[in-house]
Amino acid sequence: MQVVLDDYVAGASFATDLVNTSPRVWVEAGDALPDPQALHDLLGEHGLSPDALPNGRRPTRGELADVQALREEVRSILDAPTCDELVDRTHRLLQTVPHHVRLVPDSQDDYRWNALPDGTIDLAGELTLSIGYSLLGTLRTLGYERFRPCASPTCNGVFVDTSRGGRRRYCMPALCGNRINVANHRQRQRST
Repeated sequence: MQVVLDDYVAGASFATDLVNTSPRVWVEAGDALPDPQALHDLLGEHGLSPDALPNGRRPTRGELADVQALREEVRSILDAPTCDELVDRTHRLLQTVPHHVRLVPDSQDDYRWNALPDGTIDLAGELTLSIGYSLLGTLRTLGYERFRPCASPTCNGVFVDTSRGGRRRYCMPALCGNRINVANHRQRQRST
């Protein structure tokens, strides 16, 4: 697997969705990544087909446990209180996977920076490289203010806002944003 360093949006989006599967985000809903099938589905939703899962092989329980542990490390990064701390935490995470960065040709007779593992790595290692470099790319391109907690008072989620305008407010807009809109609508109805 190669991680393209200048394509941070997909990895940042996956990092957001992965972190928000944690049982501490929607406490009453529990873990949204409870079994290997849920992990397989999450990877599929993001169009990820890691080399560690050849021919569409489903993740194992051990791989699920490793990705759940990665989820907690990524949450720690997204919760970093300062830009410098975010960078330090991400560097420490990336150091857990032996890899190197190379300039390689792409299909348009151009070159791209890629992170390449120093041998065979597992699923969590592949995801670590993708997420780690995506978070650093987002920070470099869009800034620290794009790493935010969810604005919903009933949610403990966090997210990386890679939207064009940078005005995203909710970790899961269809869920958190919708709940706020429904609550506001009900409040207006009671006031009239």
